[in-house]
Amino acid sequence: MVTLTTKARPPWQDAHFIGGHPVLDLTNTVFDRNHPAEDGELLKDLSDVLTWCASAGLTEAVPALPEDPAGGLVREVRAVREQAWAVFSAIAHGRAVPPDPFGALLERAGRGVRAGQVKQTGAAPGRFTADWTAPDGIPAALSLLVIDAVFTLPHDRIRACGRCGWLFLDSSRGGRRRWCSMSVCGNREKARRHRQSRTRH
Repeated sequence: MVTLTTKARPPWQDAHFIGGHPVLDLTNTVFDRNHPAEDGELLKDLSDVLTWCASAGLTEAVPALPEDPAGGLVREVRAVREQAWAVFSAIAHGRAVPPDPFGALLERAGRGVRAGQVKQTGAAPGRFTADWTAPDGIPAALSLLVIDAVFTLPHDRIRACGRCGWLFLDSSRGGRRRWCSMSVCGNREKARRHRQSRTRH
């Protein structure tokens, strides 16, 4: 299983990396899954994508890429994110991996491997190097990470936050973690219930 050390770089914060795996953190780069906001996109531009990759521990330095005036790279990374979310949201809710998004991830990863933008360095799918300076290499590498995570993460420990819908790997001893973050969604839910109980009385 891929284990990477996160080191949040602006504009990212440690609170953006609560998923327990970079693929789950990628799916959480929207403000709220359960209640989508008009300005809820966190991957707004190329700089956001590149600093996220470095913050997630995928590369040691922020990749240097030419400008992306048409926004093609950002759209591709968002597509990977949404396909990853479709896959792991299904897993979190006890459903089978949906074939369309999973197939699209396999195809994108395959294109990157054929183009030499992603190269395997070991026996396991998660052992690879990527050309982070190649625009197409980033979505290909992220797609390969998602595929690896599907086969290596324990499906019975993938959870969706009961409040915002962010995905996370439940590593708690009892396997009963309900919130992406107790300090954020957990406390907000407790406050909501407290308000409800007061209005009933």
